[in-house]
Amino acid sequence: MYSKEDLENLKLKAILYLHSQRGQYSGYQECSVIYRNKSSSYFNNIMRSGRRGGNGIMATYIKDNNGDPRCPINNRLDGLFFSCNMDFETGKPSKDSPFGERRLRIDAYEMLFLDDYRMYFSDFYCFNSNKRGHYVNIVVTTPGSEADDFCKQHLVAISRKKNPFIYCRRGSKTPRVSCGVRVEIFFTDDVNIKELLREELASFEDCECTGYSKPNGLPKNLNCPHCNLEESDDSDTESCSDSDDSNSVPSYQYSPQNSWSWR
Repeated sequence: MYSKEDLENLKLKAILYLHSQRGQYSGYQECSVIYRNKSSSYFNNIMRSGRRGGNGIMATYIKDNNGDPRCPINNRLDGLFFSCNMDFETGKPSKDSPFGERRLRIDAYEMLFLDDYRMYFSDFYCFNSNKRGHYVNIVVTTPGSEADDFCKQHLVAISRKKNPFIYCRRGSKTPRVSCGVRVEIFFTDDVNIKELLREELASFEDCECTGYSKPNGLPKNLNCPHCNLEESDDSDTESCSDSDDSNSVPSYQYSPQNSWSWR
């Protein structure tokens, strides 16, 4: 399992990777909603009333092994994943999904920035195919919760107002998300969908299911020079840049005396 120092190094590699991006991958885009794609049966069971239903409460469950196998939250922390990135052309969530044909959309500001939540960096990875690009996972917790205590001990805290992955400017109600990586939120509280629908802060829509998810998650590409801490000496190592103009990412080691400051 990664130490906090290891995660600090991994976060720095993610930031360096963002700085290496060019064109449409180098900036930020508005993120008015976060969204979760699952099967219709998944959401139907949640919305069903009675003993056999979820009564509108989307409950957290244990994080699988998707991503880096040394990620501290794997099989240790309960939560729900939400996506943040939008289609470059439409500014809306992509029409397709590998996770299911039904999509829950929730107001991003209300969900992530209105209450006094905390954010933590937990992972930076890609898969053996570079078609989906690189991913950064951000854990969101309620201060004082068991999940927050775990994250304070094992993860790297980041500011909600000033970090390079997803942030919200002072006075704004529209968060902005990096275009250089796919930012995924791991939300550690149960979500009351019925209440969000009633307050018009959430909605459902259909999307095109283009594949399937693996039950225990997909393994990280351990040969990528960008998102692994140890650089490979193999000249045939696959590069996984999201842009057409791929730049090498220099090695950077973290120390308390030489920390990274994002502006």
